[in-house]
Amino acid sequence: MRSPVLSHKTLLPLLALTLWALVPCRALAQAQTGAPATPPATGAQAPAPTTPPEDAPVDEPAADEGTRVIEVRIEGNRRVEAEAVRRALVTKQGALYDPLRSAEDLRAVWGLGYFTDVQLLVQQLPKGVAYVVRVQERPSVRAVRLVGNEELNNDDLKEQIDVKAATILDMDAVRSTVKKIQEKYVEKGFFLAEVTHKLELVDNGANVDVIFVINEHAKVMVKEITFIGAQQVKPTALKDVMITKEGGYFSFLTGEGTYREEAFQRDLQVIQGTYYDHGFINVRIDKPVISLSADKRFIFITMKVTEGEPYDIGKVDFGGDLIVPRERLAEKMTTTPKERFNRTKLSQDILALTDVYYDEGYAYANINPVTSVNADDKTVDLTFDIQKGPQVTIERIDVIGNSKTRDRVIRRELRVYEGELYSGTGVRRSRERVTALGFFETVDITQKPGSADDRIVLQVEVKEKATGTFQVGLGFSNVENFIFTAQVSQNNFLGWGQSVSASAQISGLRSLVQLSFYDPYFLDTQYLLSADFYRVDSDYDGFTRRSTGGSISLGYQFVDDVLGTIGYTREYVDVEASSSLGAVLLANQFLSGVTSAARLSLSFDRRDNRLFPSRGFIHYGSVEFAPALLGGTFLFTRYTAYSRLYFPMPLGFVFKTNATVGYIQQLDADNPLPISELYYLGGINTVRGYFLRSISPSLTVPRSDNPDATVTEFRTGGNKQLILNLELEFPVFEKAGIRGVLFYDAGNAFGANERFFQDRQDKVPLGLFHSVGFGFRWFSPVGPLRFEWGFPLTRRPEDEAYQFEFTIGNFF
Repeated sequence: MRSPVLSHKTLLPLLALTLWALVPCRALAQAQTGAPATPPATGAQAPAPTTPPEDAPVDEPAADEGTRVIEVRIEGNRRVEAEAVRRALVTKQGALYDPLRSAEDLRAVWGLGYFTDVQLLVQQLPKGVAYVVRVQERPSVRAVRLVGNEELNNDDLKEQIDVKAATILDMDAVRSTVKKIQEKYVEKGFFLAEVTHKLELVDNGANVDVIFVINEHAKVMVKEITFIGAQQVKPTALKDVMITKEGGYFSFLTGEGTYREEAFQRDLQVIQGTYYDHGFINVRIDKPVISLSADKRFIFITMKVTEGEPYDIGKVDFGGDLIVPRERLAEKMTTTPKERFNRTKLSQDILALTDVYYDEGYAYANINPVTSVNADDKTVDLTFDIQKGPQVTIERIDVIGNSKTRDRVIRRELRVYEGELYSGTGVRRSRERVTALGFFETVDITQKPGSADDRIVLQVEVKEKATGTFQVGLGFSNVENFIFTAQVSQNNFLGWGQSVSASAQISGLRSLVQLSFYDPYFLDTQYLLSADFYRVDSDYDGFTRRSTGGSISLGYQFVDDVLGTIGYTREYVDVEASSSLGAVLLANQFLSGVTSAARLSLSFDRRDNRLFPSRGFIHYGSVEFAPALLGGTFLFTRYTAYSRLYFPMPLGFVFKTNATVGYIQQLDADNPLPISELYYLGGINTVRGYFLRSISPSLTVPRSDNPDATVTEFRTGGNKQLILNLELEFPVFEKAGIRGVLFYDAGNAFGANERFFQDRQDKVPLGLFHSVGFGFRWFSPVGPLRFEWGFPLTRRPEDEAYQFEFTIGNFF
């Protein structure tokens, strides 16, 4: 006689009843123990299930002792612990057997996800029953392989693979991996790629190799995008706003021509929005026709547009809950009567009006533009219906997501405070300031209802990123020959928001070792503390400058982003003239000594990112005063100022400007300015296209002490400098961190007897050297790498037609 069996492949309710009828099958127990089977007495029947009384426990139905579970046996498991299966069962050893719970047991064991087959058996024993769970385990994944992928390598697809080796096979993960790989190929333009999977059993079925079979087919490129009916808005303007682009000769570099369905659906919305911005409020875009070429290599997209007539703005009015006069609301508007309707400007106006209410604490203010279309005169009347809602205070500010950064580092950047009225401008500035720290990938500020209708809870959610770096780099520059750099830095030291770093740089023309510390909120106050210690060796054309020193600064933030600092610098300088130069004429300028200077500075910094800004500005001015009373041998006053502006543009372009001016004034007529403190321009960090430090006033000096020696031009440095840099930076391979740049530079260093913009004998426009050029920047793991070609426009006999330069580090 066979044991009763309950399997996930059978009907659970029917078998639950069958189990009860077959339980007292004593012959099964005897057969398994080898004892002869004893037929039941004539007329013997299986005991019928009893109905538990109403007051009996649910998990202990009334039954006799013969149905008590005296053993729970797990069979067929090899890797899964038997105890893990027992814990999942509702039926426990020592409890009375209830066949109605077998269905629950089956679901529980099957739900563990470890088995391909589950059977429940009941074996009658002399003193009760044995509850047998017979399982067949899923195989373990021995290896995961990709076959047929040539255009995308394994690294390209590793994030799409949910199946992992040394885990139990999960078919849901296999199917999701197939889908993700397919989507990745579509994203890369392989629109016809096919992905399947197969399983290869190994080790007698105990393990399995999961193989994803890929048939890439040819990459499908968008060959042509055609607009039918686009007359008032040119097709070129519509194509410019689309993510989907027509492919060309350089598509393998730029990625243009790739078709992605989600991107194309976004394009349809943007095209419609572009028409709205030109006043075509009745525009209609029919369902696009997408066709495939006969060789299945190209996609042709055709879109039919019905433009309609453009509409202008009619009357503009405000209604609802007005907390300020209409005139003040009208001042916030950029949309004015009689101009062409523009949905983007309308959206910006709604945000501006909303800010008026947000800043007065109306966090739930709702502004709805009600439009009235006048088809006869082609105008749209606008009425902004305003519902202010309750005025709310900030009950609590929660900070989440910061596993390393301490709460106070984030909270001190916030410009909204608990217990005060809600402020939309304050929330926006808070998000900008926390983002500008550079510690987080994302910063989101959301709001939730508080404990009452007039209270609100703000939640600041951040996603931290790595702020510590260890960098080692080796490069080559045509100017500085080899360049070796090493840096260890932590921009969020111990989560306190402090920056510490140690760096070294060695090249053919200079060496630098520097230790730095920066605390923007010293001792949790509004004061800033920074300290630097350094050793620098620089090789100029005609002399070598070696310096060892340090500086310390204490600053105070007067208002948001306006920082004043006072600092002190002490530097020991050693200057050595070139042995090949007859330096008798300039002997009093090759001076060694000590610089002991106090410094005052003021900065206004509104950049969106301190390392890689794309929006905002920074203005800086400083005065460095080195009088005799501070104990130095070099006596001077140095004035420095610069202004840098950053303008975001469409398609990821950024326009940058930098203007720098410097002036060093001699304090003692008997103590000339040392040549090592003067200005020299030229090179990748000042005026590109000219050799490093080659722009400077010069004197004619003999090459040696011999009276018959030939003479040469020796660059003496200027006490004034002016630099102008204009850059247009644009993405090339955005995902790889590669951007291109076009630039224009101008600048000069002027002597003590010269004025700014004074032309010497170089005959340069406005007394400045000019250059243009292009380059590439790679934001690599070892730091920003710059490769730039400069073409001098005011070329001197010694200047090359172009200058290629390479360096590590940002410019401005």
